[in-house]
Amino acid sequence: MVSAPATLLDLWRSAAADCPERVFAIDNGHEYTYGAVDERSSALAGGLRRLGLEPGERIAFVVANCIEFVVAYFAVQKAGGVALPVNVRLAGDEMKFILADAEAAAIFVHADTRSPVEAVLDDVPSVRRRIAIGFQSDGYDRYDDLVQSPPPERRAEPAPGDVVAVIYTSGTTGRPKGAMLTHANVVFNAESAELGLGLRPDDRHLLAVVLFHVTGLNTLLPAAVRHRSSVVITASPSPLEQLQLIEKHRATTLFGVPTTYIMMAGLERIEAMQLDHLRLIAYSGSPMPIEAIDKLRRHFPRADLLNFYGLTETTSIASSLDPACALSHAASIGRPVPRVDFMIADDAGRPLGPNQTGELCIRGGNVFKGYLNRPDATADTFLPGGWFRSGDAARIDDHGFVFLQGRKKEMILVGAENVYPVEIENVLCAHPAVREAAAVGMPSAVFGELVRAVVVLKDGCTATEAEIRKHCAARLAGFKVPHKVDFTDALPRNPSGKVVKRWLVE
Repeated sequence: MVSAPATLLDLWRSAAADCPERVFAIDNGHEYTYGAVDERSSALAGGLRRLGLEPGERIAFVVANCIEFVVAYFAVQKAGGVALPVNVRLAGDEMKFILADAEAAAIFVHADTRSPVEAVLDDVPSVRRRIAIGFQSDGYDRYDDLVQSPPPERRAEPAPGDVVAVIYTSGTTGRPKGAMLTHANVVFNAESAELGLGLRPDDRHLLAVVLFHVTGLNTLLPAAVRHRSSVVITASPSPLEQLQLIEKHRATTLFGVPTTYIMMAGLERIEAMQLDHLRLIAYSGSPMPIEAIDKLRRHFPRADLLNFYGLTETTSIASSLDPACALSHAASIGRPVPRVDFMIADDAGRPLGPNQTGELCIRGGNVFKGYLNRPDATADTFLPGGWFRSGDAARIDDHGFVFLQGRKKEMILVGAENVYPVEIENVLCAHPAVREAAAVGMPSAVFGELVRAVVVLKDGCTATEAEIRKHCAARLAGFKVPHKVDFTDALPRNPSGKVVKRWLVE
């Protein structure tokens, strides 16, 4: 009797052995079979070992969606390493912190992401090897050369509890934390994609969500492998270009954020496109406006619209909303997916009843191992019984539907990107004219929220909104830069001296 796959490598090896001639990925018009990706990833794994990289070391990816990312991800596992995907939108200082904090031993760099990476690599001594994708330069090993290597002499055999990837998520301290996700987490999440989202073996997924976030890396990719199905890879954020790829390659599923779908619903060219094979439109990150749901249903009458919820720490999927409830419960994130439990807890960690608002806590095989090198933060984020504290305020109604009530940790959600105010405030207060500052969310019809800064200047100092935004743009990713800067004489505080941010929200 063949045992069920327990690791990502088990999933991959069984799929590659079962159907080596089947198409696994399509990128830029080229098809790559399971056998071809298996061969390339084994060769690259051998190349990584011959560069002196050891099992357990973390290997960073500053690479947008492409077939090279996918091959390298499996190669790192075959070499016994741990993947460290890095958001390509981050500013140089943000990248430097992550690479140094994780003690990255090597880094894959794409031609399109080379500039911000090279500006900081000399300040990260742990990086011993740089691997170039799409360019060649002194000091770099070439990806194209490494995929010609013999495979490793010894086959990696990770345990289910071993870490497969470390993905950084912002924290309330203003510094990101590395969430350690295990092989068992990824296998569990691939199964949840079938049980909670209805992904099927006959699907062809448009892989437009970024691979440096959990939905692309831990939902679509392993779910496709589990089903022996295929992915169409794109790095384009353009709704029109995504639809053109769906039409050309007859993709059946599309994952994205409401921002993308709002723009997509307004496209005039949809009516002339052949998109009847699209059966699932999945979204997460923020509620979808009812008007957008109505338009998408008119444009795609055969597609189910499905809202789901998850976090980096839950390996992606934690709940989903039945497509039949897309309109009637548009503000809900649905119910927990099978084998995952939700609890609403008060500040002391005690369970609350239906329709009471508290912190959403999650338990299941999708919950991460902990934060890299942060036992204190790991301990703080768990309650007895294995309950993960999400930091999201929520309530569960009498029928089990979950409604988010805000973000207990004051997170601002810009599109699909999590932005924590403390990080912005630290940068604002580094400006020589700023005495203190607060960052809050402001409503946006397209992005859900944008960042608004409220700034108090030092006595005798002056600064303009443009100057403050320029200062932030040099130090933060674009989605974190305040969209609006207001100046005030003092921030509102309660009697204990704490800034009351709800009085700043417009």
